[in-house]
Amino acid sequence: MYSSATTDPGARAHGCTRGFVADTGACGCTEPAEHDVAAIAARPRWALERTLALPGRCRGSVLARWADNCRRHFGAAAVQRLRTQLPAWARALPDDPPEDAWFPVGLQLHLTELVIDTLLGGDALQLEALLRADIQRGLSRAQQLLLRTVGPTLVLSRADALHGHLYDVGHARARVHGGRATIDCEGAALFGHPTWLLLQLFAHRGLVALTGREALEARATATGETAVRFELSWR
Repeated sequence: MYSSATTDPGARAHGCTRGFVADTGACGCTEPAEHDVAAIAARPRWALERTLALPGRCRGSVLARWADNCRRHFGAAAVQRLRTQLPAWARALPDDPPEDAWFPVGLQLHLTELVIDTLLGGDALQLEALLRADIQRGLSRAQQLLLRTVGPTLVLSRADALHGHLYDVGHARARVHGGRATIDCEGAALFGHPTWLLLQLFAHRGLVALTGREALEARATATGETAVRFELSWR
């Protein structure tokens, strides 16, 4: 469920890790307006058929250990509750999908929405703390120290490479300077999806927190039907 900002399995040296299903990281935001986390969380959902029909695939690393994390937070029965609500073709999803395997991106988003609706009573904002706890749990002490040493700049500046590893549609371009980052994502219908956008903002804020900094702003602005700009600042 994580975003390209924090879950690239090949970027462990930069403090990235795998985590609980919700990656990490869209509002059906086609109007040119800024949206913070609360505003995106409140936006209407896309229809399930539209979500599952999204072009593109995501790596197994954004779904990694989803079952174990669900059990940890919600109990042993939670995983079965989620599986029974998945489409028939998706119910055999491994508890811990292989990092480099590919899955329909709509599955990542649908599973995230099932967690919110089935296990969190529909409150999407509760998901952020769970995701952050799962990421931190997966980091070694050395990785946590490295994150605090390098800060968010290094990881965020690699947004294009990280996105390209985790998703096979669209691309990202980052500009990072002086406690601010702007990440432009273009070329995929995925970038208009409310749940994907929300996951990205959760992941961006979580990354800042893991580096020992405080996130001051995290916003998403639609710049086209298949494009979005994330703006993040910290101190």
